[in-house]
Amino acid sequence: MTKQSLLAGAAMLGVLLAGPKHAQAADAAVAVEEIVVTAQKREQSLQDVPMAVTALTGATMAKAGVVDMKGLANLAPSLKAVENIQPTAQSYRIRGIGSNPNIATFEPEVGLFIDGVYMPRSGLGVSDLVDIERIEVLEGPQSTLYGKNVAAGVINVVSKAPSHDFEATLEATLSQLHGGKNATAGRLAGSISGPLSDRVRARLTAVGVSQQRLFENLQPGVADANNLNRYAVRAEVEVDLSETATLRIAGARSEVFDTDTTNADLLYYTNPPNAPLQLLAALGPAFGLSPCPNNNPSDRKICTTDPLHSSGHTNTLSATLTAQLGANTLTSISAYTGYGSRATSADIAQALLPIATTDDRQKGETFSQEVRLTSPSGGDLEWLVGGYYLRTEYASGNGGKTAAYVLGPAAPFIPLSPALPPIFTLGQTGDRGFVNSRSDSDYFALFGQGTWHIGETVSVTAGLRGQTEKKHASIDNSFAISPLNPAGINVISAVLTPTTVNARFENEMTNVVGNLTGQYRPSDDAMVYLTYSRGAKSGGTNIGGGNAPIADRPFGKETVDNFEAGAKVDLAEKRVRIAVTAFHTVYDNYQDAGFVGLQFLVNNAEKAIVDGFTASGAFALAPGLSATAAVTYLDARYDKYTGGSCHFPTFLPACDLSGQTLPLASDWRTNLGLQYQRTIAWGSAYGRVDWSWSSKYLTNSNLDPRNEQSAYSLVNLRVGTETAGGLDVSVFANNVFDETVIMQDGVTNLFGTDPAFQRYLGPPREIGVTLRKKF
Repeated sequence: MTKQSLLAGAAMLGVLLAGPKHAQAADAAVAVEEIVVTAQKREQSLQDVPMAVTALTGATMAKAGVVDMKGLANLAPSLKAVENIQPTAQSYRIRGIGSNPNIATFEPEVGLFIDGVYMPRSGLGVSDLVDIERIEVLEGPQSTLYGKNVAAGVINVVSKAPSHDFEATLEATLSQLHGGKNATAGRLAGSISGPLSDRVRARLTAVGVSQQRLFENLQPGVADANNLNRYAVRAEVEVDLSETATLRIAGARSEVFDTDTTNADLLYYTNPPNAPLQLLAALGPAFGLSPCPNNNPSDRKICTTDPLHSSGHTNTLSATLTAQLGANTLTSISAYTGYGSRATSADIAQALLPIATTDDRQKGETFSQEVRLTSPSGGDLEWLVGGYYLRTEYASGNGGKTAAYVLGPAAPFIPLSPALPPIFTLGQTGDRGFVNSRSDSDYFALFGQGTWHIGETVSVTAGLRGQTEKKHASIDNSFAISPLNPAGINVISAVLTPTTVNARFENEMTNVVGNLTGQYRPSDDAMVYLTYSRGAKSGGTNIGGGNAPIADRPFGKETVDNFEAGAKVDLAEKRVRIAVTAFHTVYDNYQDAGFVGLQFLVNNAEKAIVDGFTASGAFALAPGLSATAAVTYLDARYDKYTGGSCHFPTFLPACDLSGQTLPLASDWRTNLGLQYQRTIAWGSAYGRVDWSWSSKYLTNSNLDPRNEQSAYSLVNLRVGTETAGGLDVSVFANNVFDETVIMQDGVTNLFGTDPAFQRYLGPPREIGVTLRKKF
């Protein structure tokens, strides 16, 4: 497949190069593009930042066709995006380290920031990347400047600010995805920006996405699955309060609606016959049901009597004040985020039988305030100091007012263990369970960092952050017995909403983290650095459903020590730019999650170690012809983990996973991008090919060897032309060879055995056309 990928890329470039021998003077000079980043919360050239950073401009992402975080991950080999259950259940992994996306109270290892605002759940607000100035992926722990939940790294999304001159864009994409059934998708995005007065500027951005159903549902008379309807709107106003002070206010709303996504593709084990198949054989005829004729977990063909319905929304409001205080800069960022999501289904785990309907409702709010004072750049001593406060609130279960599940007509006939008395049943039709789980936290921090330039070649950077966090959590389960169940003995309530786990919890963390970096410049075009950094992530409580006892609900604080060495160099008169980083990272009490019983539980691996290196390069090969390349090698393993999740056929509370590779962590990932643009009679023509490759990895947190993603290649192609008047027309093909990529596998042991696993797949092949117009 790799050979085919490279040949496809070479063929496309050959078509583009088959034109006039001499490019016109309008073609860009042969040099690597300079990118300015704010990774250290001040503007710096990417080559001056002593850390591993992948930075992509909005223009590069447009040429590569990147419109979401999954697409971004194909251009950054240290980054992996994982999505399951629903669109808001998305998380990111850097250098093999990350969190499970569908545990709302499992705080991330990779922090997502949009214009300096921390997003409490990774899937919020970035479903579609529109009007983006650039994205920075900061690799490795970033606790000093970014605080909690950044033990693996940071993703900085920087949107375009309101412009001083009028500008507008309109973009429309029509494409077809090749899945269990072909699905048409449409995307419409636009922005308008400009001055409202001499001191006031504004920008309005909107995007809408509609995708037909991609999964074929083989259940007769029932709708297919995995469509998508989504929109996002963002408005910003920037006001010059004075000649030295600016206020930028932004508000955004994003929503997923009328969507049956993301339903997993399932595999039922048939040797020996498992519980769901046996139940369907016994009970199915009474409900007119039979086992699914398809048992391939990777073909996007499923059987369900009711696809999973999902919806969600996010509202954000932020105010950023930037003012000069003498030679220094004062920055204040105030932000509010409110979000909610809902997932419903009458066919839990695609068991087909009408066992229960589910209604999972979640909501949350955050408020954050950051204030920092930054010295000017270029002096012998550069410094910044600041303070940060974050308040988060989360609730699951609609305050206990809405049933989380209601048992259906098949429930009374589900056989239980013969060891139980006959009076015990799974439940009776109409039995209900209620969840009312809540959590809140208050986080405070003071931080500072300084860089001392010792002469022209040596610099030392040191930073400290003192932080404290206090968390509260509660569980208030309840259940209501149907009149059809006079005995009141309901096993499902004892498993899903037992009152025996109702409790209040507290957790507190106070510590100091920091970093120390030595930097040496042997010349203007080269820099080497050594870094030690320490980070910490507070503990928490598992407040999800299930019957895990109170004693097993809390999990402990995580700490990380990172040792890193790197070099950055410009060669051949800035036609070649190289960055290399090697790292050794040790996580003590690494927070991990596994599926135990009927719930996910977060616990602590005693120690996890990540060793590896990243090498990346940018190359200006000829007028209009550029290339990027990167490779990441990881040895990400549990050094000691005695409380890991077990996989079939082991039915133990915990298994020893010490010495094994972390899930979703491939040893090798690479990417290569080639882009060509040249002047033609009516404007310019361009083309781009991106190839990414990953070695194999395990896809389930219990490290089941049956759940393995083999090595794969992804190839994306785009060819287009742009007129002098700003009209851009391009055709594209993503995942050209239709590789099936597993984002995650999960056990679905509804009946307490090992009946199946559920598989969440990455995007299939997509072919389409995009029209852009700049005004």
